[in-house]
Amino acid sequence: MKSKTSAALLLVAIFLLGGVAGGVSHYLYQNHFVAAQPPRPRVPISHDIVEDMAQHLKLDAQQKEQLKVIIKGSREHYDTLSRQFQPQYEKIRSETNDAIREILRPDQQKQFQETLEKMDSRRRDRGRDNSPNPPGPSK
Repeated sequence: MKSKTSAALLLVAIFLLGGVAGGVSHYLYQNHFVAAQPPRPRVPISHDIVEDMAQHLKLDAQQKEQLKVIIKGSREHYDTLSRQFQPQYEKIRSETNDAIREILRPDQQKQFQETLEKMDSRRRDRGRDNSPNPPGPSK
């Protein structure tokens, strides 16, 4: 029984370390390769979507107004869903960061905290730049 428990714990630890390695690799990739590229265009706002579709599909005034209502409702549903799942994302992020801290020396923990603060700042900035209703600051 003990060997099965040990094997399961080892499997979970390997999975978590793989996730951490992937996260760190993605962060380094973003900072060293993607940061050097020109910024991507912003996410279109509802008005842009309606105007583009109205022009492309040659919508009449009534259809355009109906499309505005549909797009607005869709955005509200996405925002609600995002807010609903945000605490779960934050919990996973927090648990992952805590697990990483456990394997770091004190000098590395300070650097890691600085890295997290930069990542959080970028995430908040992206939310502010790309969303008509930005999410609140991360915990």
